[in-house]
Amino acid sequence: MPASRAVRSGHRRNRTLVQKLLLGRKFPAGVCCFLHFLICAVADAETTGLAPLGFDQIQFWTGSGTNRAAVVIQWNDGRTPSSLVWGYRWNNTATGFDMLRAITGCSAIHYPGSTTNHAVFLGADPRLMASWTQFDFGNALDSVVFQQGTDSRDQNDWKNGFWEYSLFGGQFSYDVLDENWNYVETATYNQAGSFFYSGVTWFTAPFGASDRILINGSWDAWSFAADFVSVPVATPESAPPLPPVAKSIRILPSSELEIVFQTTPSLAYQLESNTALQTLGWIPCGEAFTAIGVETVLTVAIRPQDPKGFYRLHLLP
Repeated sequence: MPASRAVRSGHRRNRTLVQKLLLGRKFPAGVCCFLHFLICAVADAETTGLAPLGFDQIQFWTGSGTNRAAVVIQWNDGRTPSSLVWGYRWNNTATGFDMLRAITGCSAIHYPGSTTNHAVFLGADPRLMASWTQFDFGNALDSVVFQQGTDSRDQNDWKNGFWEYSLFGGQFSYDVLDENWNYVETATYNQAGSFFYSGVTWFTAPFGASDRILINGSWDAWSFAADFVSVPVATPESAPPLPPVAKSIRILPSSELEIVFQTTPSLAYQLESNTALQTLGWIPCGEAFTAIGVETVLTVAIRPQDPKGFYRLHLLP
């Protein structure tokens, strides 16, 4: 089962997120194939997996480059998991705002008092949406929505709380103020990054995300402070990868079936087939593979003796 290209998506064998590709095939004189329909079946829309111990356990990454950072979002809505984490790669210089903007499927920015967005950015995860207010001193986060299937998480009320911004890793100077906001002294934050969450000690950011310079191994966290009361950042679970999506299908001149899937890089998949659409009886088609790109192209030999075939792509544990 050649995988000439590969990359991003998600299906778990346990608590399965399953992408099913249904094909009905008939073979009168010669070989012909009829595409009946495509189904994306989500058997479990809840986030899954153990709390990540480090970057290698984060399943959702975006961006490219040799540097890596992570951002944790915590809604504090009484639900589990308390927080989710996404990964970000880059080269050269990037800010905390750059990271969250690259991850959120849609980031809308408006001026104070305006309901019209003057800038909209599209990112990697369409389940995640953010709204910002642009002030003279930088961008303030208003709301973060995570929508997966019929499940939605949202905190966006500045009247009853705010999004507290914390960080780990980096170097900068900042002013220390007393309880009356009077200047006391200038201090320096100097902390090497860590690829493991166990090494993270959160520090309340003295500036906005637009002024936060990321370093390799840095972590950011956004935690909603209801009633303006800070809540410690909980050990996060990885945001689940996106379900694989069948983007296209065609019959090659060689009479093979070519299927192009949207997948998630570095995750392992297995294409399976069945003669009927049922729970049992699925068998592997070729070898399991690790996606290396945002698309994976698979070819399947068409067997004239099979009246029909059903295929599904699994994300392996």
